[in-house]
Amino acid sequence: FLSPAATVLLLLPTVLCFTSSPTSRNSVGNTVGLDNYSVNENASSTSSLIPELNDASRSISSNEQQLLPSSPFGVIFDMDGTLIKHSINFAEMRQRIYEVVDADPIGKDLEKDCVLEMPQRLTEEGQRKCHEVFVDIEQRAVDNMQLQDGGAELVQFLIESGLKTAVLTRNMEKNVAHMMELYKNEMSINDDDVTIFEPIVARNTKANPGDDEPLKSKPNPDGILHICKLWGCEPSEVIFVGDSANDDMSAANRAGCGGAVLLQPGGCQLDTDSGYAVGDTEAEIMERTPSLCVESLSDLKLCIESVLDEQEKNGVVQSEVSGEEDSYVYSSDSFS
Repeated sequence: FLSPAATVLLLLPTVLCFTSSPTSRNSVGNTVGLDNYSVNENASSTSSLIPELNDASRSISSNEQQLLPSSPFGVIFDMDGTLIKHSINFAEMRQRIYEVVDADPIGKDLEKDCVLEMPQRLTEEGQRKCHEVFVDIEQRAVDNMQLQDGGAELVQFLIESGLKTAVLTRNMEKNVAHMMELYKNEMSINDDDVTIFEPIVARNTKANPGDDEPLKSKPNPDGILHICKLWGCEPSEVIFVGDSANDDMSAANRAGCGGAVLLQPGGCQLDTDSGYAVGDTEAEIMERTPSLCVESLSDLKLCIESVLDEQEKNGVVQSEVSGEEDSYVYSSDSFS
């Protein structure tokens, strides 16, 4: 009998939906369901965000299938809906912010856009009211914060495997600090000096202390590129994990991440829409397309375990033979 990790490795070639060109970003339209080793091809209800599988994509040979970097350096996580369970009420946030915008002397003439960016274009009073909305909604989310199932085990595994871990979120730094304390408690880490996510990039994080403005938020790739610079690695060596195709997958693909993993707990796509419009051209859809969908962080742990096991096995094999045997190696070359 095969171990779970080995079974996952054998299943991985069926996970992806690919474009006709092996050098372009893979089109993913399904989800790994590892509880029963099945593939759910209808996990997403939004076809414009995640293209569906087709007969042509199923015929692509395994040596063109690239899932995650073959030698990952680190994993960057989104926070809300990824490391913690979805608790931000985006529908309420959009409604309340747009109400402030409509009542603002400047905002009333503006076209509705991302609720995190619109307040900067309002009067001082409008900005103050928007800030109060954010504080209210985000504080309620903090009060109800719960770790994502399988999150602590995944983070522990990554650290023990020597991989870097970081957080990139549109939330605030103080709320990320609260989340990290919950993780440390769950992982039985009592040392206050231990930081399990480094760095943390939030919507109020500046690249340098003297900068006037913080780093641009997702879907802008600046946060990912900043983390890679601090880590001293290329984006193609990094796996990005998030729950939003619009924000997380777009940022990952724009940065050139070697793996763009979309987490959809239970196969469901939750409301993470901050209000900005997305395009429907092929290029724009591909930009929002993940390289892998998973239903849980436990599933992702098994996938990364398989990649690391394969990396170790190939290292041994290549030192003994000429490397002619077939193997599932997930190269990051096409993401650079």
